[in-house]
Amino acid sequence: MSAKLAAPDLIVAYAANRVIGHDNTLPWRLPGDLAHFKRSTLGHPVIMGRNTWESLGRPLPGRLNIVISRNSCYEAAGASVYPSLEAALAACTAEASPYIIGGAQIYRLALPLARRVVATEVHASIEGDAYFPQLPGDEWMETSRSERQTENGYEYDFVVYERKTSPAAA
Repeated sequence: MSAKLAAPDLIVAYAANRVIGHDNTLPWRLPGDLAHFKRSTLGHPVIMGRNTWESLGRPLPGRLNIVISRNSCYEAAGASVYPSLEAALAACTAEASPYIIGGAQIYRLALPLARRVVATEVHASIEGDAYFPQLPGDEWMETSRSERQTENGYEYDFVVYERKTSPAAA
């Protein structure tokens, strides 16, 4: 009998057209969003794909960094590497729920298992090549929304969505 995997939270910043990235970088510079990301994830495991890991350039301090890569020889200094989302989630303890921090492929894999999405909604359409999936309204409900923020020409809100029913079993 396998142990129940930790239900992850997803943390993401996306544009009105669901863009989350362009050429493996964030398409905006929003210091308030980065501070929100740090406050939310500090002390929690963060799970990411290889491209996201490589775009960071270093481990995120104060967090267990977990990288998913199908390459069995891949090494990430300062992070643990697992071959699948399920293996990465199994490495997390129940005390600190893990955050999925990207990229697009990992978000798609994790969304059916997630219990919460912590989103920064940027009120602009941006050119990009990586997208966050639409949240089906029959499965998710908005539970909080911050006051509108404005930085570097972008307006954005911090929004939390919670799953209406239990996430899919892994």
